[in-house]
Amino acid sequence: MKVLSGIYKSKFIETINSPDTRPMMSKVRESIFSSLQFFIPGKNVLDLYAGSGSLGIEALSRGANYATFVEKSIECVKILNKNLQHISNYKITNISVHSFIENSILEYDLIFYDPPFKLKTETVANELIAIEKLMERDGRLIVHRHSASDNFEIGKNLIFEKDKKFGQSIIYFIRKK
Repeated sequence: MKVLSGIYKSKFIETINSPDTRPMMSKVRESIFSSLQFFIPGKNVLDLYAGSGSLGIEALSRGANYATFVEKSIECVKILNKNLQHISNYKITNISVHSFIENSILEYDLIFYDPPFKLKTETVANELIAIEKLMERDGRLIVHRHSASDNFEIGKNLIFEKDKKFGQSIIYFIRKK
């Protein structure tokens, strides 16, 4: 996998070889970033369930100010460290997403939420409601789920803007009022 555009264009992104992770297809990433291209410059980004870090790295490549990567898996954190070599303005946090959401006091302009497809809808809904407090006003939340996943609730100050289906994936674009 490679960075699609920006200052790190064509930089190789190593992925982990595990049945528990699924790298996002390039066409899905391209669609997400095409929709966000004018929003990203200068923004602070949070990449939850970061895995290889492809979403946060792509945002940094396209002009994001800073990215925080949250990943519980030690194996993924090792890959993240490799992928972030020669890149600046980031932090890797090696804890569960739930713990991060509950304890963070920072707010972000752009949040990527890409949990494992097998994560229960109830857990997803609870995390998404809690994520609202981490979002700046007019912030964006990008959620990646399996297209067969149950619907989920979002916080009262969040608005579904659109969704896009790609095979077995669905991407939700959500904005904070």
